Amino acid sequence: MRAKGFGGLPDLIERQAGERVLADIFARERLPTALRDAPGTPMPLRSMMGLFARGATALDCRTFGLDVGEGMTHKGYGLWVEHAAAAPTLGEGLRRAIATSWAHQSGSRLELARNGHHRVFRFATPTFDVGKMQHCDHLLPPMLTFIRLYLGREWTPDWAEVEYARDLQAWRVEERLQVELRCGQEGSGLAVKASELSRSRAMQAGGDARIVTLRDVLADVILAEAPDPARALSAVVALRLLDGHSDIEGAAYLVGLSVQGLQRRLRLIGYTYREIVDEARRARAIRLLLETRMTVLAIALSLGYETHASFTRAFARWMGCTPSEFRKGNHAGSAG
Repeated sequence: MRAKGFGGLPDLIERQAGERVLADIFARERLPTALRDAPGTPMPLRSMMGLFARGATALDCRTFGLDVGEGMTHKGYGLWVEHAAAAPTLGEGLRRAIATSWAHQSGSRLELARNGHHRVFRFATPTFDVGKMQHCDHLLPPMLTFIRLYLGREWTPDWAEVEYARDLQAWRVEERLQVELRCGQEGSGLAVKASELSRSRAMQAGGDARIVTLRDVLADVILAEAPDPARALSAVVALRLLDGHSDIEGAAYLVGLSVQGLQRRLRLIGYTYREIVDEARRARAIRLLLETRMTVLAIALSLGYETHASFTRAFARWMGCTPSEFRKGNHAGSAG
């Protein structure tokens, strides 16, 4: 799951409750507030759900998730959904989204489920020790905008589904979406008539819209070929490096394992925690050297190194040159 999946959640909380409340919510989920400015950063799904649940509690708002979701479109989920939206028909678009979703979220399931003469486009999530009501609700509006690309702006599903049990205020969601809400289902979903899957795209992209290829979709996946938990853990490590943290205790907490349990599972697939930290540090160091004007010392400290020298030694081991030489050589190449 990428940080862009929480959309305008931070802005909504800050606007209605203040910066201090926002910082406290992120801190309670052990997430860096810098995450709001790094939307492409992977983050644990459980932490995403936690942000939605805490935000709704802080604002005392039953429709908090829906409010966030209505400020998002399908594009808020990244290149893999843009690639899907370029398909010629709705059915092909949904199949594309499902086929490539594995690369950008783990633990959840995107599917097109058969239900009589309907198909339910559904996003199902695992159960954690956190309420999922708000997260469920926020998924519905972006799913709706995706389908409307093909079926038109006025289209409404025959019903919508959510995982949570019906509560006394579920009518608020139905009123906003103007659709029947079926609770206690397998995920957040929208019902589409099977006959509608063959419909061509009704809302065409602008002439200057770029073509998103499958190569683009997979390009930014960290340790994409590694089996879990290594792949998922690499995303967590990259997330925590935003605050300069690389300790195994914090990473283990975010993936829901003890330190010993995490180490044991990594050993079984031939990885060590240190190797994953090294890869995440290398990738972030390269980005910071190429895309910012931060000093080498500042980059070293931001990645959790205690000295300039220790970072330089690590970088030379990765790339065969010092950080300064790498930055100079690449900037010179760009200028040419």
